[in-house]
Amino acid sequence: MKEQTMLWITWVLQLSMLVLALALLIMGEYTWVPASLVSFFITLLPAILKRSARVVLPVWLVLWIVVALFLHSIGGAFGFYDSLHFWDHITHAISASLIAALGFVLVLTIDFFFESIRLPRQFVVFFVLMFGMAVGVFWEVMEFTQDQLVGTNLQYDLDDTMWDLFFDGMASLVVAIFSFFYLKNKSGEEFVRELGMARAKKRINKALEKGRVDEGRSASRL
Repeated sequence: MKEQTMLWITWVLQLSMLVLALALLIMGEYTWVPASLVSFFITLLPAILKRSARVVLPVWLVLWIVVALFLHSIGGAFGFYDSLHFWDHITHAISASLIAALGFVLVLTIDFFFESIRLPRQFVVFFVLMFGMAVGVFWEVMEFTQDQLVGTNLQYDLDDTMWDLFFDGMASLVVAIFSFFYLKNKSGEEFVRELGMARAKKRINKALEKGRVDEGRSASRL
């Protein structure tokens, strides 16, 4: 799929989330208004990151983020989580794969920024798998806690929880396998540089160097 096409799909889905929130507000269906608005504003973070830090996430990753949040919003607003038994599995798989992909970006960025750290490819793959699964477990614990404290019914039964974790694990495993083969053909540093992290690293190093110089001048005056 061409980047321009992915951009158009991204914009349409973002606008749809905003329209959904406004429509729910007008109809007096307030339950999913906050989730829809928060989802919409989260989709703006890549653009904010690009403008403020000059870090450019790949178009496919931005679309991935938007799709995950869009499916969650309409699933709650239109009752798909209750009427379509497979909807929860789909959203969990997409969200878990997204989290694992963001874990991939995170661990490669850490490896790039800290010269004293050199992470082997096997560790990166293992981290991607564990990161996706760990966030899935945290989400289930959060749902359980909310059910106990507020009286909601986010977790229907044990089977529902285990199926959610199963799809989280399988989606994370797929991304981890993809990460393994990706790093066989392309270096992690090359990937991070394409995000614009090299410029961010230079700015941070300059700021740190300036801080050390200023600190040295202050110490010499004493």
